[in-house]
Formats: sequence, C-alpha cells, structure tokens
Amino acid sequence: MFRRSTHVSQRSLAACSAFAIVLSSTLFTSGHATAVGPTLPKPGAAAKPVATVAKPVSNSASKPVVKSAVAKKPTPKKAAPKKATTKKSATQKAAIASGFGPGSKGAQVLEVQELLQALNYDITEPDGQFGDQTSHAVMAFQKANNLPRTARVGSQTLAALKNASVPEAMMPNGGPDRVEVDLKRQIMMLWQNDELFKVISISSGNNKEFCAFDPETGETECDKAVTPTGSFRIQRRWVGWRESRLGELYNPLYFSGGFALHGSLNVPGQPASHGCIRVPMVSAEWLPTEVADGTALYIFPATDDGKQPTPLKSKAPVTTKPAGSTVPGGATVPSSTNVPVTVATTTTSTTTTTTIATVRLLPDGTLSPAATTVGTTTITLPLTSTP
Repeated sequence: MFRRSTHVSQRSLAACSAFAIVLSSTLFTSGHATAVGPTLPKPGAAAKPVATVAKPVSNSASKPVVKSAVAKKPTPKKAAPKKATTKKSATQKAAIASGFGPGSKGAQVLEVQELLQALNYDITEPDGQFGDQTSHAVMAFQKANNLPRTARVGSQTLAALKNASVPEAMMPNGGPDRVEVDLKRQIMMLWQNDELFKVISISSGNNKEFCAFDPETGETECDKAVTPTGSFRIQRRWVGWRESRLGELYNPLYFSGGFALHGSLNVPGQPASHGCIRVPMVSAEWLPTEVADGTALYIFPATDDGKQPTPLKSKAPVTTKPAGSTVPGGATVPSSTNVPVTVATTTTSTTTTTTIATVRLLPDGTLSPAATTVGTTTITLPLTSTP
C-alpha cells in the first residue's frame, strides 16, 4: 500500500512539477517579465541554461509566449527628404549685385542715359550721373522688357538696351492723346498725337487687405488694395502735396473717385499702393503739365479675367494744359487766375482800409478753397457825415 502510494505520488509529483512550470510561465508572462526555466539538453550534450526574456503580454493570453533569444536587427529608418530652399544661389546674388547703379558716374552711365532717352524713357538731360531719375528709368525699362527689376545696369540689361525698340501701343485706337497703364508690367505710357512721349515706372494696388481710420466718420474702415481697370478720363487734380487718410499724394490726377495718378517717394518694382497708381517724384513734377483734364486713361489688368479697357468714343471736354510745373508746397496753380471775391471796407474818422482777398480759379472751373490776402491799402479821407 505504501509503495503504491509512493509510486502514485511520484507520478503525481512529476505531473505537478510539469504543471507548475507551465503555470509559472503563464503567470509570469501574464503581467511580469522573468526568466523561463532551463531547457532540456539534447542527448549527449551538456546542459547549458539559456535564459530568454519574454515581454509582458495582455492578461487575456492563455498560453505562455517565449521569445527567441536571437535579437532582431533594427530596421534602418529612411531619411526624410530635404525641403527645397528658396535661398538665392551665389550666382543669382552676384548677378543682382553686378553692374552699376545709383551713385555711379562716367561714360557708361552717360551711354545708358542716351539709350533710355532715345527709347522715350524719362531722362531729361543725360549727364553721366546715376541719380533717381536714371534709376527709375532703368527700372521702367526692365519692367517693360521683363528683365529682373533691380534698377541697376548689368550685362543683361545693357545688352537689352542696345537691341531694344520702343514699347508698342496697348490701345492704338484710344485717341491721339492718352495714358496707358499696364498693371502686369507695372509701367505707364503717355501718348501725344499718337506718338509715344514717355514710359514711366509705376506701382499699383498690392491686392492686400488693409484697414484705415476715417477722421470724417470717426470709424475704421477696411478694404482691399485693388487698382480699378478699364477706361477712364482724368477728372480733377490737386497741386502739390495732399494728405489723405491713406497717406500723402503729390500732384494727384484723379480718374475715378479717390483713385489717382500721383507722385510718391516709394515706387518699388512691384505693386505696393492702396489702389492708386504711384509714379516717381521726378515724373510727377512735369506730369500735370502734359496731362490735361479729360485725357483718356486706359488701365489694363494684370490677368485676362480682369476688366479690359475699351476705346472711349465720346469726345473729351475742351481743356487747356497747365502752363507750368509745380513744386512741393508751392502756392502757384497751373493756369490759375486771381479773382477778387471779397472787398471789406472799414471807415474811421481819418482813414479807410481796403483788403482784397483772392482765390485761385482751377482749370476745371472750380475755385480753390483757400483764400489769400494780397494787400492792404490805407487811404486818408476827410471826415464826412452820413447822409
């Protein structure tokens, strides 16, 4: 009885040991990482324990998971593609900085000025000095010929100058005296008697949103900086500097509401205004002299989906051109006439003082709002009784 029990106990003990091994593996792999017991060696081989580490698995696992002792090679990660940079190359930078520009002087500058003048760009008198007028004329030429807008003369611009021709008309049937504006190239062309008179660099609306305070309404209004396109006429003008809620305008020529051609201290190579058409100050000095009220103005859009100008068929109103140019802050008005409008007389016992106030009659028939006193005359009179 004792032996049978011992035999059964030995078998039970072996079974329990096997069960214990399985159970311990299950428990340890269920939530705790541990070393699995030694494996049985092959016949004739020395028993060498090999420890393998099993990573924790979820509690729902019903069987032990034993990982291989051989480590896997890590998968190499692919390098992320480099983003394209927008930095200019050294060659591009050198091309922009090469040549000559503002401040230069000499025979080369004189040659460029003569070439620009022959092509009807705004060069008054070639003098070999690369000043503001030459800089804007070079910029206008580069814009008209789709060259880099650097306002400097390098080999590319110089070669183009020597082989260039005058720009072609955009509205040849728009009237003998007209102004054509190309928003795509950012240039303006003045035509007189159907012949090209001047080509000028401009800067138009930059198509960005902006907000400005209106002192008349006391409110801040927002809009988009868009230059209107189509067919217009010069309607009215202002002499000298005029301050608006969007900035200062020099010698503005208005063509649609508050939109005007006007002089500006900032006329870059790209659109930058709130919607007006900026011209260089050197051109704004003589522009009112050459463009009368009623002159046709054609503004071509930068893209085909904009409003295209059409020839103006109606006859322009009869006007005379201003007699002279203006200067900043000047008190003279082109073609203005002093008209006595007020005579104030005060009588004392011995003297009478007469003051004549005058205003200026503008070319469009309106009076200047600012009156000026031109003189005071004192006359000694005998005392008389009132009838």
